[in-house]
Amino acid sequence: MKKKIVLLVILVMGFAAGNALANALLNPSFELGSLGRFGGVQNVTSWTTVGSNGWLTSDAWCGGVHSGTKAVKLWECDTYLYQDISVIAGNRYDFSVWAYAYSGDNSGFRLADAVFKVMWYNDVNALISTEEIGRFYGAQTQGEPCDTCPYDIWKFISGSRTAPSAAVKSRVYLCLVGDVGGVIDNTQIAGSIYWDDAAVNYSYGASNPNPANGSLNLVPSEVTALSWDRPAPRHTGDTIKCDVWFGTDGNMPGTNTKILNKQDTNSVAISSLAPHQNYYWRVDCYDPNGSGPEIKSEGQTWTFNTADNCGSSYMPGDINGDCYVDLVDLDKMADNWLKCNDGSNPQCQ
Repeated sequence: MKKKIVLLVILVMGFAAGNALANALLNPSFELGSLGRFGGVQNVTSWTTVGSNGWLTSDAWCGGVHSGTKAVKLWECDTYLYQDISVIAGNRYDFSVWAYAYSGDNSGFRLADAVFKVMWYNDVNALISTEEIGRFYGAQTQGEPCDTCPYDIWKFISGSRTAPSAAVKSRVYLCLVGDVGGVIDNTQIAGSIYWDDAAVNYSYGASNPNPANGSLNLVPSEVTALSWDRPAPRHTGDTIKCDVWFGTDGNMPGTNTKILNKQDTNSVAISSLAPHQNYYWRVDCYDPNGSGPEIKSEGQTWTFNTADNCGSSYMPGDINGDCYVDLVDLDKMADNWLKCNDGSNPQCQ
């Protein structure tokens, strides 16, 4: 029986735009990676770690996990971790993370704050600006409670920010900042902070694509429409309208065609798809923004590919998988008549 393998190169990190149902971060809950101290070997998969005063930890006994089995633990402000993601200037993103201080660790977290921030970069990797999303305030003196009185409670830190003009990358940054009398001094920091379940979601992008992003081997004749969910408008009563770009060019919009122009809909019909083809599409959303200026949010580039119209059920004798048994198949069989590739058979030539 012939086995057909269709190769697909998936263009996904156009998560340049993410969406509200998909986290742009890789390994956001720190579940991937070996347990151990930072330094020498990066041991938190998909994150860059700096310094040695940190662990990828599973200390569930002290509350060091918000979900799953692992979290990241930091102490002293010369240690931090970050992850870079692609963004689109002008689009708005939701940032969030959970933080926790354990009361039994050196009598609690003090003389430092745990800071969650985002750094924006342009296309030549120059820093545009830094914005703080929020922080977990530590106690400033021995015995003073931290800002989540009492200790041992997970705190949710979140905020929305708009990617500035010329931004193509954001750096999601988790660190400690020591401050003793206005002077940073990491030798005075006591206790530690746990981070878990970080997220970056696209506030106003389209979501839930159908066909699903990355779908493989779809039967061309069965793909008759593209559909999606629109985001909620910024102001009640407004209607989000959409453009749709569609085609075979992975560089969006590139040479792709705008098949829908600013319409109040969640779907658009398509037809005449070719077999064995990679397709790419993007939904851009327009928000009337109440009485303010209209806001356009470019969407994520989604992709799928096609097989044959006969799907994966090939008839016996359909050697080239074109849904026909014909002279082309007979020609291929004649070309290989009496050939053998069984390496375990000494008679095979």
